[in-house]
Amino acid sequence: MKPRTFFGLALLVPYILWGICAVLVAILSASQETSATLNILLMPIIYYTFGVYLWGIPYTILSVGLWLWSRNRSISALYKLATRAPLLLFVLVLIETVFVFSPMESSTELIKNMIGISILLGVFSLVFGYLCVGIALGAYKLLRSKNFIIEAETPAPIENSAAAINAQTLR
Repeated sequence: MKPRTFFGLALLVPYILWGICAVLVAILSASQETSATLNILLMPIIYYTFGVYLWGIPYTILSVGLWLWSRNRSISALYKLATRAPLLLFVLVLIETVFVFSPMESSTELIKNMIGISILLGVFSLVFGYLCVGIALGAYKLLRSKNFIIEAETPAPIENSAAAINAQTLR
């Protein structure tokens, strides 16, 4: 597999993680009682699962844009973009939140609440975003170490090319 192919597939990590979290929440919600400690530990999973209502559409827009942009880009450019993607997601989620909440509140109330909303969404976007980026980068390094991902080598210049022959004849 090529690194660019892996980058495209790695854009699916948040959806895969969401699917796993949704299954866990469904299984655990079927049980009658859970301890308070377990509820506290499961809270991030529950937030991520139901948070899809906030991050689903912006992330889909972001991932399609990243996938289209990533064509014919270098591996270093893809790496830089992957490390900045959670910040881009935060901006898109914040824009979505403004559109969702703006009809419900007056503009002064919206501006007052935007600081709290920004902090909350920023923390969740960055924590879960960098968790997904970390999972993808860890998988990339593991697959590369097992030679499932082969980085393209730059071919050495051919000595008998026309430019080399012309350079030798000019000497």
